[in-house]
Amino acid sequence: MGIQMTPILLAPDDSPPGHPCASTKFYQSDLALLNYLLQDLRALVRKFVYGDIALTAYETLTWQVHGLRRRTVVCDPLGLARPTQVSIVGFFGDRRPESDNGPVEEVELGLLAEFRNYPGILSYSSVELVDKHWANLVVHRKPADREAWRSSEVHRHAAEEMAPQIYRSVRINNGSLVDGVIGSETITIESTKYWDYDCIPTWHGLRTLPGIATPTTDALPGERSEAIQQ
Repeated sequence: MGIQMTPILLAPDDSPPGHPCASTKFYQSDLALLNYLLQDLRALVRKFVYGDIALTAYETLTWQVHGLRRRTVVCDPLGLARPTQVSIVGFFGDRRPESDNGPVEEVELGLLAEFRNYPGILSYSSVELVDKHWANLVVHRKPADREAWRSSEVHRHAAEEMAPQIYRSVRINNGSLVDGVIGSETITIESTKYWDYDCIPTWHGLRTLPGIATPTTDALPGERSEAIQQ
């Protein structure tokens, strides 16, 4: 399956016909879910800062909420504790109904192991949704770390070879968090990339946004992290 290399540039209010993955209806729902993942991570990091828990670099924490799985990998606890701007990547994939969980788990475990080779990655969070769907949030030190991560052969294999087999479409949000994970602000999305794998060649779109954020809904330390089993 070929890939349309040059993305179609989309205006903030464009919902291109034939490509429902790029509908503007996903703006607020994606942002809300990313901020939900952020609150789990924020509560965890604040507990670490206050000395309530210990965090080990690259330790994988897993738990369930209402029978749906969650996973957080804190790659750099001290880096997450700094009140400085960080970059975020949010991944959303529309799973093919016939795909099973095996390849997805294999790809994710391979990516987690690769994080050690890219110190700019501060954390990785994932949440299971209904119908075998997942959403992921990655926190980087700065935008250049995203580019470095794209050079990973493991990441390239996952994005270019496995994703079209597992997903009908993928959208990736790039953004920032002005005062870091430890702060009180919410995520701002600055651009979104789309891949529609049900087209030949694969349709690829890019939307630059004026900065879409949600009102601050700061959680108190530990509000969500009580479910985390270490």
